[in-house]
Amino acid sequence: TAKVIKRFYEIGVYPDWWKLEPMKSDAAWRNACDAIAQNDPYCRGIVVLGLDAPEAELVESFEVAARFNMVKGFAVGRTIFIDVARDWLQGTIADDQAVTAMAQKYRALCDTWDAARKKSGGVA
Repeated sequence: TAKVIKRFYEIGVYPDWWKLEPMKSDAAWRNACDAIAQNDPYCRGIVVLGLDAPEAELVESFEVAARFNMVKGFAVGRTIFIDVARDWLQGTIADDQAVTAMAQKYRALCDTWDAARKKSGGVA
C-alpha cells in the first residue's frame, strides 16, 4: 500500500483524504502513514474502508488502525446496510426496522472504533 501511495504522489495526485483497505499489521499502517507524511503535510488523514467485510474482521482491523493518529475513522457503508437492504428489498422488514437496524450497526462500529482508539492511545 505504501508503494502505491508513493506512486500517486510521484504522478502528482494529492488526495485530501486516503481511503485505505483494512490492513492487519502495525508495519503496514506505519509504512502507509509514513508515505503520506513524507509527501503531503496537508493531507487530512486516512479512513479505513470496509469493503463489505464482516463486522468481526472490521473490529480486528480497527484495533490495529486506531493506533495511528493519521487514521481518523472508517467508511464502511456496505457493512452497515447490505444485509438490511436485502431484507428490506425482499419485504421481510419494514422501513422503521431497517432504519433501526442500520443505526444499531453504525453505533456498534462507532463504539468499537472509539474503544480501539482509547485503548491504543494513538501513535504518531
